[in-house]
Amino acid sequence: MKHALAVVALASGLIAPAHAAVVHTSSAAFLAQVAGGAYTETFDTAISNAPLTLDYAQGDYAYTVFAGRGLFGDGDFLGTSTSASSLTISFTGADVTAFGANFYNTGLDLAFQATEIIIALSDGTTTRFTPSSFDDSYRGFTSDIAIASITLSSVGRTDFASLDNLTVGAWTGEAPGEVPEPASLGLIGVGLAGLLGLRRRASLAG
Repeated sequence: MKHALAVVALASGLIAPAHAAVVHTSSAAFLAQVAGGAYTETFDTAISNAPLTLDYAQGDYAYTVFAGRGLFGDGDFLGTSTSASSLTISFTGADVTAFGANFYNTGLDLAFQATEIIIALSDGTTTRFTPSSFDDSYRGFTSDIAIASITLSSVGRTDFASLDNLTVGAWTGEAPGEVPEPASLGLIGVGLAGLLGLRRRASLAG
């Protein structure tokens, strides 16, 4: 009986279906869906001493980046200072309904790694993929509800979750011009992978 009532309620619009953001697999397709006034950060400032949090802001948009064992950046990207760890971006300014970046892993030598990266949104949307190159690492997300945060994770023992060219803004509300990549469902135990983390060489962080 309860199942029947739930079906009726859903059909009548009383219960909204689960929401999932649209995933775009190219920067051109994603940026065409972003309204004016967006903020793009290229992370061109080197980071030392592995701070746990960093704040970024421009115009109406602001966010805090957090990594439990510290952040790392060499002036070309922003990432975690330990491997098999997670990086979380919490949006603190205007509502963000569109964001995109190059999402990938780097190694101890700071070079691009063709290994699996996992992106989880606060609305439950999760996508995981293995980019073959830096150019192939771009993913954009558009949503009709505000995204509170995203978490970027790596699982390999020598992989450091990293990102570059992060754009945050508002979705134009137009239908996407490409077939979106289907988002996978929730992941279990991603946070536990951080227990296996390795700290980057001190000489690189200094």
